[in-house]
Amino acid sequence: MHMAKSYKLIFKNGPTGDREFSLEKDVLFLGRDVNNDIVVDDSEVSRRHARLSRQGEGYVYEDLGSTNGSFILGQRITAPTLLVPGTEITIGERVSLDYLVEESDPSATVVVSRIRPEPAVAVPPAQPVTPPSAVPPTYAPPSQPATPPVGASMTPPPPMTSMPAPKKKSKGLVVLLIILAVILVFCIIPWIIVDLTNSYCALFPGLFNALQAGTCL
Repeated sequence: MHMAKSYKLIFKNGPTGDREFSLEKDVLFLGRDVNNDIVVDDSEVSRRHARLSRQGEGYVYEDLGSTNGSFILGQRITAPTLLVPGTEITIGERVSLDYLVEESDPSATVVVSRIRPEPAVAVPPAQPVTPPSAVPPTYAPPSQPATPPVGASMTPPPPMTSMPAPKKKSKGLVVLLIILAVILVFCIIPWIIVDLTNSYCALFPGLFNALQAGTCL
């Protein structure tokens, strides 16, 4: 069955006495000025002290920068605060009020229940946890290498392969170098000298005259 909810502010202390104000609008203003929805004629209450705005299944209380402030659970609030059933609001030092939510059957005229905060339940202290006793580690003996059975054939290791000896230098290369050196010393160099000094006729007159008559006179 759907239960209808009604929201109220009940003044406990202050000039209004023990009065109830039903919260029926989406936005209500509280203050000392007579134009407010909830008028509190007390010098510690500002002209427009606070605003209550409907949000979901409840109301949000917002202090509008009042001089003496608003307190919830003894703490001054500086930001919009969602009210829970049973919240006590204190304004200044003399005014206090409770926020209540009532549920009722729409088809009946008798109030079914009034929601109030449940008493806090003390949580028993946690029992200290006893750490498990340390168990000394056990070490397994080192494994022994398997011994081959007597008479088992042992595979001989592969024979060592000798590295090939480095090849000796070819003697032919040495002989060729010697021949080239002899040709250079005894043929090419003298021929260059003869050419530079133009000594062909002095050294080989017969040869050049035989090749061409009258070359060397």
